[in-house]
Amino acid sequence: MASGAPAADDGSTPAERAPEPRPGKTSVKTSVKTSGAQARERARARQRLRLATATIECVAKHGYRATRVADVIACAGVSRKTFYEHFDNKEDCLLATYDLVVAEGMRRIEHAYLEASGWPDGVEAAIGALFDAAIANPDALRLSLVEIMAVGPAGIERRRGTIERYQSFMREALELAPGGGTVADVSLKAIVGGLNRALYRRVLRGEDEELRALVPDLAAWATSYYPTPAAILTEPTPLSDARRAAIAMQSGRAPGTLAPHPLLGGRRGLPRGDQNVSRSFVVQSQRARILDAVTNLTAQDGYASLKVEEIAERAAVSLVAFYEHFADKEDAFLVAYEVGHGKALAAVERAYVSESDWRLAVRSGIDALFGFLASEPSFAHIALIDALTATPHTAERSKEGVGAFAQMLVPGLEQTHVVAPPTITVEAIAGGVFDLCLHYAIAGRIPDLPELVPSATYVALAPFLGGEEAARVAVGQAPRARRASAPVGA
Repeated sequence: MASGAPAADDGSTPAERAPEPRPGKTSVKTSVKTSGAQARERARARQRLRLATATIECVAKHGYRATRVADVIACAGVSRKTFYEHFDNKEDCLLATYDLVVAEGMRRIEHAYLEASGWPDGVEAAIGALFDAAIANPDALRLSLVEIMAVGPAGIERRRGTIERYQSFMREALELAPGGGTVADVSLKAIVGGLNRALYRRVLRGEDEELRALVPDLAAWATSYYPTPAAILTEPTPLSDARRAAIAMQSGRAPGTLAPHPLLGGRRGLPRGDQNVSRSFVVQSQRARILDAVTNLTAQDGYASLKVEEIAERAAVSLVAFYEHFADKEDAFLVAYEVGHGKALAAVERAYVSESDWRLAVRSGIDALFGFLASEPSFAHIALIDALTATPHTAERSKEGVGAFAQMLVPGLEQTHVVAPPTITVEAIAGGVFDLCLHYAIAGRIPDLPELVPSATYVALAPFLGGEEAARVAVGQAPRARRASAPVGA
């Protein structure tokens, strides 16, 4: 180690920091004050960084809702007074931490993008930099992709802004392609959603090298949506009143609407007294009402506010009856998710097999899924939003559920007579379609989901069929006759 005075924080040498000869008293005092203020500011910056690092660690370990200010303070090694000198509360701390994480990620992306040499390098650069930023700090990934939504409206708005910033990078990168054209906003949202899905699963598993190896394939997938045909560029057509009424008539298949609703309000239990009903009927009725209560209360107030006592009250059952059916509120939530997911998957499969042409089957399946979710807004809310942030177990089950719907794309590869895209394509499409649904759920527009069927169908089919043919099927036109051995995008 070299001897001598340590370097200053700004990297200057002792000679460079030497004072001017024969300074006056005023300049000395000013210099001392400035130096002291700078030192205090550096100390505050170090404190904020320690608190942010501790927040990332605690949220990765416990989740945002279970993380306490005391946990962050202990992890950061600072006093409670110091914490409240920087932040008003836990939410303020997490939002500030999120901003730091995003700023660092965007710095990496901007640098990589500016270093890229046009098309198609810019697309790969934008994707690769996003992945490298996540790999560099995997604990921050869950905070920035999932836990930020648990904060509430402020966190959701932060997430929306970040996604829009990354979409702008992808748009600019895609539109550097020769020939002119543009890409639909909905397609950009799906691209970012697909990238996030591929990213999240692999970073949390420590599969860094596999993730980096996927960048060229994912770049090829993203470019398959450019240029977007004119038929897909138009704004989604709002649903007609007749269509909304038809969708509403389908409700009653998922938790949230399983049990018959009372005509005049009040409790939803069975009438008291001897009703000459079987024990199995009573058990089934109780279970349906409990699942409805779990779903509706969670969609209304969030999973963190959910209490077993309130579930029992809403379901008109005793606490004893609740615990005869479920171990705790998480168990009841997971069952509600599984029941609704199974019914949605069945609706999609029925629609899918009703079509002999795979291209039409995919559109029919998406239409069935979006119609199901629109008719069951409470279940859709917990499946699209709450399951992601309720507990680690529910988040994992949510990711598995998305994959189940993606499988309807796989059999079609044998029917398209095209060169099959890489396996990651199906996973990315599933993540993209899920994110389209998530955007509508966050915006409180679940009943409007069916208006996205053409755009989502285009997202599902373009990587296999090429943009023009995917757009024809998406808007309801008859698909062209299949050509043998046609390449993707032809």
